[in-house]
Order: sequence, then structure tokens, then C-alpha cells
Amino acid sequence: MKNIMYYDKPAENWSDGLPVGNGRIGTMVTGGCKKEVLSLNEDTLWSGYPRDYTDEKAFLYLEKVRTAVFEKRYKDGEAILNRHMTGVFTESYLPMADLILEIEKDGGEISDYKRTLDLAKGVCTTSFRLDGGLCIRTIFCSHPDQVLVVRFCSEEAQDLKISLISKLRGWNETEADSLFYHGWCPEEAEPSYYECEDPIRYAEFEKTRSIRFMAGVKAVALDGKVETREGLIRILGCRDCLLLISSANSFGGYQSTADREYENRLNHYLEKAGEKEFGELWKRHVDDHGGLFDKVELDLGHTQREKLPMGKRLKLFKNLSEDPELVATAFQFGRYLTIASSREGTQPGNLQGIWNQELRAPWSSNYTVNINTEMNYWPTEKCNLPGCQEPMIKFIRECAKSGRKTAQVNYHCRGWCLHHNTDLWRKTTAVGPRKKGQNVQPWSFWLAGGGWLCRHLWEHYLYTRDKEFLKEDAYPISMDCAVFYLDYMVEKDGRLVTCPSTSPENMFQENGVTTGVTYGTAMDMEVIEELFRHCLRMAEELGITPVDDERLNEIHAALPRLLERKIGKYGQLLEWAEDYDEHEVNHRHLSHLYGLYPSDLFTNYYGWDDTLMEACKTSLSRRGRDGVPWSRAWKIGLLARLRDKEEAGREIVRYLQLADSQDSREISYTNGGIYENLFSARPLQIDGCFGFTAGVAEMLLQDEDGRVKMLPCIPKAWKEGYVKGLKIRNGDCVEIRWNEEGYKSCVYGG
Repeated sequence: MKNIMYYDKPAENWSDGLPVGNGRIGTMVTGGCKKEVLSLNEDTLWSGYPRDYTDEKAFLYLEKVRTAVFEKRYKDGEAILNRHMTGVFTESYLPMADLILEIEKDGGEISDYKRTLDLAKGVCTTSFRLDGGLCIRTIFCSHPDQVLVVRFCSEEAQDLKISLISKLRGWNETEADSLFYHGWCPEEAEPSYYECEDPIRYAEFEKTRSIRFMAGVKAVALDGKVETREGLIRILGCRDCLLLISSANSFGGYQSTADREYENRLNHYLEKAGEKEFGELWKRHVDDHGGLFDKVELDLGHTQREKLPMGKRLKLFKNLSEDPELVATAFQFGRYLTIASSREGTQPGNLQGIWNQELRAPWSSNYTVNINTEMNYWPTEKCNLPGCQEPMIKFIRECAKSGRKTAQVNYHCRGWCLHHNTDLWRKTTAVGPRKKGQNVQPWSFWLAGGGWLCRHLWEHYLYTRDKEFLKEDAYPISMDCAVFYLDYMVEKDGRLVTCPSTSPENMFQENGVTTGVTYGTAMDMEVIEELFRHCLRMAEELGITPVDDERLNEIHAALPRLLERKIGKYGQLLEWAEDYDEHEVNHRHLSHLYGLYPSDLFTNYYGWDDTLMEACKTSLSRRGRDGVPWSRAWKIGLLARLRDKEEAGREIVRYLQLADSQDSREISYTNGGIYENLFSARPLQIDGCFGFTAGVAEMLLQDEDGRVKMLPCIPKAWKEGYVKGLKIRNGDCVEIRWNEEGYKSCVYGG
């Protein structure tokens, strides 16, 4: 069934539920029969409040760390960083409330169960028979109307009970046909991996600096009687009813929690949606969602496996030819998640998109910008969802503003910088425990995040050719980031290097010492070189000369002095400036291959260099075949760039292995798999879903500075197929149809 995810039983765990969302509001549909629990989320519901995290004392220790590193006293440098140059951990993305919908009936035999998610429509449907009578729940989250819509239909009259509870502090309130939860967020929430006595810390509601919120549900009974009392809604004798759910909070931007009109906004959403009939709500939602989703089509072939429930399909999936539609569905699932978690005016998708049920979610469900946040947006431009990139662009704009003070105070540098973690409040300093002593290196002190994010600005320009965007956003933000690196780098043996420098999140061994802190890691230098070259290209596009912007002279002078790439004793591309032994050869991060993919630094600016490509192949091979889903997704993209068709196909099969969701919090760094709902697994993350979509798109189409390659990495199992709507870097779209005899293609306006 094309673009349909089908299940023959309720989800056993929240992490197996089906996600719906409108960018701002999200929920997971587990599909219970007599009891459905919808865990509600809102994109701006985080712990914390606006704060200044900069530390003027950090600069006092910078030269001490550099001296220790250059003298190869790596552990000394690491100890100084850990104690004096890291701050506190980011705040946490929080669950809002649970909407519980119950059929008040003792016993009852369940039969003919079916749960589906229609990716093209953005609609989740659960149907079953209760004592022979058909019951249907239809759920979608409307972007035009800013409400989650639940329609319940039954052949027999039922009594329903609706409640609204939350893990966050607050209270219920009822009105004639509505139920509300008023709550507030903790001022501090420590990550789950940090042990402390009081990890969730609140202030009183009247005094808190944190976010206040309100969630509400309005019942519209098309028959039956609605009653509200004692924090409940009851609908008696109901055959057809609507529940309209929405929320609002006091977040007024990353520098404010002072929006006091949020209760009025929530009431407005519910009132306006309540004036519309279900058919109008449905049409407005489907037209909006489908208008984005339908821009890209992919057909890789069909088999009888498509009729099976998704869990069974995944268990049986051993090679590409057995169920090609499964690959196409997983590809489109990534596009679906983009539409559901990232719309104009919302926050960008975090580690879990907008879906989270825990107060202390894995890694705080924050923005991890050493791969995960960026991977969320790899497919957005090529897969024809440019409007969904707006939250990411705004995010970069805000991080650049926040990062200017960090650059100035912590490092005495111009421009702006960003370390490896940030949150709703656009924290740009290095993270660490509030009580010093717990070692967080090398994942905390990493400064290439700003440069990597700037790549998305250049990509957006290439796909849109929007000169105003280039002039007002991409160029100034990128140039400000470039001058930070110009100031931060130091000279080592006649070359410019970053120091201290780490390679996410791997470590190395030197003379019996295991550490991650060194100088001039490959990823740092690749990100900086790419950023410098992009700045020069942007200036050229805008007609800006070194006379107009003297910083261009600095970039021209620095480019040939950057530390060059090196090949190690195994023939691999070096991850570090020296030929250290990896602490984990099979590490999940592939940071030193950034220049191959997602960047096109190696192939665009240097052409196809056989020696460099062989070194990349060796590095990728040494990483092995195990890995978390996002790492496997990254490998698909890398293999596509290397034109390794069959291995890319095998990596797709490895990515689509089914993981056990019984313990959704269990963390695996080597063999994650995916859940039945196609989410990246162990624990639930969303980045791999987007990386997979981007990797498949890279196998179908590549565009390097105007050199378009159709079907550059098609495995033999994809004997015939069709793709329409992928974009090239001038805003045009392509249509390709192929079989064993070859392919036909056309280019048309986007």
C-alpha cells in the first residue's frame, strides 16, 4: 500500500506509536481500543528561562590548554577544559500532557483491529469492532487551524470519558464543554545521564521565571450529551463526536517568557476550530499537508509484502528486492516527519522531533549540533520542502546572535560561535555538570557547530537563488562565523589549526593515554575550509569585493595556510592531525568524512581525486557495519557519493532492521535498529529517519555545482522505478523513469 503504514494491533509501547503533528503540536497514537492515551507535546515547552551562560574566566585558561596540547600533555589539557571552560548542561524538552479517551464499557470483545498512518494525508486511523459494533477513531493535527482533531464514530452508542493529566505541575479546570490543564515548567532539568539528588527543580507558579502553559480539549458531540465535572469530560450515548485539542504557553522568544496572552490564544484556537464542521477541518488539513507531501513521488516496485503489517514486513526484510515499497515508504516517512515537526513559525525539530513523553528524555531531547540537528534538515531542500527549512534558518539566526557574546567573552574573538549542544534558549557555551568533577570530554568542547550550520544557509540559497536571503542572512551570518575561526585558530608548524580541538565523539590513544582533546581535527579543518570557500562564493554572487569587505582578504590569506588533509598508516583519511590510534575504530560518528558527505568539499572543489576517495573508502570500511540508525543513514549518503551501489543497498537493509522496543530508554551505540513505526531506535530519535531519506535521495540524484548526475548509485535490485519532484540546485525539479535498458529524465520548474 503506497505511502500507508499499516498495523494489526495496538502499539505495545509509546515508542511504537504513530506520530502526527503540525510543527507546533504533536502526539503519538498508540491505538488502544477501549482506552487511547495521546501524549501531547508543544514545540516550545522546555525547562529553563533566558540566562547568560558566558564566563569571562574561561579565556584565562585557553592558552594553558593550548600549551598542554602542543606539549602532548593531553590529559592535563582535558582536565583544564573540564574544570574551567565548560558551563552547565542544556535545558530539556518536556512532555506537556496526556489526553486519555476511554470507552466506559465493562468487558467487550475486540476484533477486526486495524491502525494506519496515511503519510500522504497526514491522518492516523484506528478501527476495531467492540462486541461486533464498528468503532473508528480518526486523528490528524491541523496546521491551518492549530488543533489536534480526534473524531470518534461508533455503530453503537457509547459512553466516553475524557481526562487531561500532566507530569508537569499544574491543575485542571472545566467549562461547559471544555477541559483545561494549567501548568508550568521547571526552572532547571538535568539530563538523565547526570546523577544528582534533585534533577527537576521548580519555583512557585507566581514567582517562576520558567514557561507557563495551558492545554485544552473542547468536546463537540454530534449526538449524545456532554457533561463536565471534577476534571473530566463525559459524553453519554455517543455515536459521533469531535475532540479539538490545542495549547499555548508564555514563551515569547528565546530571550523572554513574558507572553501573558497565551490563554487567549488557546481559547481562540479552540473557538475558531469549533465553528467548523469536521469536513471543513479535514479538507483544510489534507489540502495543506498534501500540498507539501505530494511534491515528491517515489516508486521502486511492488510485491505482496505490502499487504502485511509493518512489523511483519520489517522482520521479513532481508534484501531490497523482497519489499521495494518498504524502502519507498521509509523514504517518504522522513518527508512526512519534516512536515509534521517543522513548519514556518515553529521551532526546528529536536532530537525527538516534537514527540517526547519523559521529563528527562535521552540527552534532554535537545539540539545536538555535532550531527543530529543538521541531519534533521539534510533532505529538506532536495526533497522539495523548502518552507519547512524556515525554522532551521531562524534557529541559525538566533544562535548567531547568542553566540556573539560567547565568542567575545569566552574567547576574545570576533564573530559568533556554537558548541555541540543548544536548546530553546540558544545556549552557545560548552556544556558540563553544575558540580565540577564529571568528565564530559570530548563531546562538550567542540566548536565547529556554527560552521556546519552555515552550510544550510548556503544550501538554501543554491536551491532558491534568493539574493535577498543571501544578502540579509546567509552572507553576514556566515562571514561572522568565519571571522571567529580566523581569530580562534593558531599557528602550528606554519599551518593554521584549531586548538583545543575534538572530533565528535571519538577519542584516540597516544602513549597509553586515552583522550579526545588535541588540535586541528579533520572535521574542524574541513568545516572551516568549506565555510571560507562558501563565503568567497557568496561575496562573488553579491558582487562584494575585498575593497567592500576587508574580511575577504583575511579569508584569502588564511585558506592556503589551513592544515591539509593527511592519510594514515592504514591508508585511511586521518581523523586527527596526527596518526593516532582510534579508541573506538567502529565509532558511530564519521566526522572526518564530512568533506565527502554531507559536504561536497572533496568532490566539488577538488574533483574526483582517486587517492582521496580511496582514503575515504578505507576510513568508512574501518568503521565497520554496526552502528546506530543515524550513523547507518550517514553511511548511505557516503556510499552514494562514492558510487558504491551494492554496498549502499546493503546499508539500507541494515538500517531497516527491527529493534526491540520493550525498553525504549535502553541505549545502544552499536546496533540500534528502528522501531515498528520506522523511528530510529534505542532510544527513540528522529535524525536517522531524515538521514535515510537524504541518503536515498543522494542515490537517485546528485548535483555538484551544476553538474547533475541522474541515478548515480542505483543497486541492481532497483531494476525499474520512478521518481518525481526532487530538486536540483537552481530550484528546478527532475522526473526520472528507469528500467534495465536505461532511463528517461526531464527537468521542470519547481
